Amino acid sequence: MKAVFAKLALIATLFAAAAPAAHATADGPDAWRVHNVASYDVLNVRVGPGTNYFSIDALPHNARGIQIEFCTPTVTQQQYFALSPALQQQLNNYPTWCLVVWNGYQRGWVNRRFLTEDAY
Repeated sequence: MKAVFAKLALIATLFAAAAPAAHATADGPDAWRVHNVASYDVLNVRVGPGTNYFSIDALPHNARGIQIEFCTPTVTQQQYFALSPALQQQLNNYPTWCLVVWNGYQRGWVNRRFLTEDAY
């Protein structure tokens, strides 16, 4: 049950973060930064949401001010709770991929586990 609420909180945060900056609320971050990437490494940016897509760009390990345009998979809170427990668990097991903008340019897709809130 704890994992279900954690995933739901993540989904709610991603929805709030995907809103245009002019409509930002206190609910979610206005910007994101790269984390859990070694200082000698980069975060691969891909043409689609998954490792089966090739890399087209890279974000430095210390990139900040990243904007999330959209994440997948995505469901509303109402849709999530309408799912059976088995389907909720299946959804929780999917990795979340986000389409990101950095330095004013759309870069591509990154795995959400490498992004965290930025106090930019």
